[in-house]
Amino acid sequence: MAQQRGPVEHVLNQENQGKIATKVLVPAKGGVPKRPALGEVKLNDVNKLSNANNALTNGALKKGGVMGAPQVKKTVSNGTKVVERRQVTKENTFANTHIEDNKISTVRRSSYSKQINIINPDENSKNDPQMVTEYLGDIFSYLRELECRFPIKKNFLEGHQSTPRMRTILVNWLVEVHMNFKLYLETLHLCIAIVDRYLQENKGVGRNILQLVGTTALLIASKYEEMYLPDLDEFVYICDDTFSKRQILRMEMDILKKLDFNLGRPLSVHFLRRYNKVAQVRSDHHALGKYLLELSLLEHNMSHIKPSIQAAAVCCLSIAILNEVMNLPKIWTPTLVHYTTYEYADFKNVIVDFAHLIVKSQTSKYQMIRQKYATSTYAKISLNSKLNGPLIRKLTLTSITKK
Repeated sequence: MAQQRGPVEHVLNQENQGKIATKVLVPAKGGVPKRPALGEVKLNDVNKLSNANNALTNGALKKGGVMGAPQVKKTVSNGTKVVERRQVTKENTFANTHIEDNKISTVRRSSYSKQINIINPDENSKNDPQMVTEYLGDIFSYLRELECRFPIKKNFLEGHQSTPRMRTILVNWLVEVHMNFKLYLETLHLCIAIVDRYLQENKGVGRNILQLVGTTALLIASKYEEMYLPDLDEFVYICDDTFSKRQILRMEMDILKKLDFNLGRPLSVHFLRRYNKVAQVRSDHHALGKYLLELSLLEHNMSHIKPSIQAAAVCCLSIAILNEVMNLPKIWTPTLVHYTTYEYADFKNVIVDFAHLIVKSQTSKYQMIRQKYATSTYAKISLNSKLNGPLIRKLTLTSITKK
């Protein structure tokens, strides 16, 4: 039996969970390194690094600047021109810097005159090259384009040999396997997205091979997201040797062909991290957001909702629940509207759907996600009493959105 991995360095990016009794082998790998790109919300470290960079820059200016002493032409009485060097004083340097700063600030004021209430969430991290703040607008614009290019259709299980209940059982099992393998959160979300996209392309998948589809989707997602992935033998073992290596590899080829090798559909957790940074939330808000997004994986009738819309609804709802705010539109500030490109009206019905999910999860037979988020790793967020508060009771009085 393979050995368990050592402690993971970045607890927010790596799902560290307690052991759950299941027939799952954990691959023997070392600690997984950090993933700064599209990583979790961690504003304090960003601020520290930005302040350090600013201090270094200011220190360089005080020592005489980076341009050196300029040359000045001076006419002598005999008509010849000579060049003499003049030492630049500190006052001169700061005067020039002040003039340049004034020019820049004037341009910025004119650019943002119509957006006076919008706060730049990347101001403290603009000097950090790993945060790529100058490209974030283009990156998330491209992600929104991709989610439209690779949609999951409404009622994609209609007329399918696999029923919604069979899919829910599969997802609940995949969450357990994902926990025991200690894979990235993105791997789980990508795995379920691959399953749904494949099922809508192949109506002939029934009970006999549905587990094979889920297992193979987890293998593909691990190859796409992980640095150290479980061995193929481990995937055979978790299926109780129901399927062979050859069957898994053949299914892998079939899935990739059906999806035309397009695995770049964005995930809701990518958008959630960005939105939570804009909203400047606490870690418990972020944990609640991830919990709600995982609950939605169990529901096939929420798969067609765009990941960016799901993330916006979860961001707003998690803040409202933990801060006990009853007026939800008040939470969605002009800054959030600007950076998410969504008004509150665009996702208010989705918030109602998530409120119904919270209530349903407490009595559901499929408790793996709720047990996962009841651990201290996630601040026991699934057991928080505010999930039964007046806001949820108010929202659940509204009928769920027709899918």
